[in-house]
Amino acid sequence: MESSLSEEERGKVRIVLGEDVADVPHVLPLVRQMHKESLFSDLPFDQPQFDQIIGFIRDNPGYNGALYVEYDGEPVAFAYYVFRPFMGSRKSWVTVMHTLYLRADIRSTAVGSYIWQRIMMAVRGWSAPRGSKGVMFNVTSGIAVEETDTVLRSGGATHLGGNYFMRI
Repeated sequence: MESSLSEEERGKVRIVLGEDVADVPHVLPLVRQMHKESLFSDLPFDQPQFDQIIGFIRDNPGYNGALYVEYDGEPVAFAYYVFRPFMGSRKSWVTVMHTLYLRADIRSTAVGSYIWQRIMMAVRGWSAPRGSKGVMFNVTSGIAVEETDTVLRSGGATHLGGNYFMRI
């Protein structure tokens, strides 16, 4: 898929992968913003949970991957994904997109579309050498659900059902 962005605009996008993602000052504001937009915004933000996930990424990069994206020097997106066997078969290893967040102000723009494409290229590039059979997306934050469905389907994803949440 070719981008409609100019070369100059594409040049403003920087993806950071690997251990550098554990650079908490870049990612934490995005994580906090995601929490504020999510279905769970009424719950307090859990810094120890965030720190634990950063620890997973840092301590076991073979099975835990992450990236963040800057646009014009500002953090605008991040993703956290894991490599694991699919339920029911230890021979069917998949990459599970645990969390993917694009800032609301760029989400539905040409820049956001380009960033989405670059994130997917990066995740596929991380997954392929591990023998991943594909990428499974958890869509559980409640953020931009319909838009996410449209983007995933147009990118060739197969809809497998849905995630539902019922408060107790």
